[in-house]
Amino acid sequence: MDKVLFSNPSLTYSELVKRDKKEIATEFESILLKEILKEAFKPMLQNKSFDTKLYYDSFLEGISKKLAEAGGIGIAKFILENLKGWEELKK
Repeated sequence: MDKVLFSNPSLTYSELVKRDKKEIATEFESILLKEILKEAFKPMLQNKSFDTKLYYDSFLEGISKKLAEAGGIGIAKFILENLKGWEELKK
């Protein structure tokens, strides 16, 4: 098995560009929050089983999405404000 199989991307570039900026910023904040939470939980999961680690990974993904949708820590808002300012400068 020397072959590497790549799956097709879920979105094409044109579909990705057409997505709502707020949705993309919220998704980015969700990913960042998950990574922050993962680091915070790392000491607690140090000697746990693979199943437990997998459960916590799924749990943190769900929590980070909910946190980002509820306003998060302001990263999405910051990105949107800066994008708005950048678009005004482009005009």
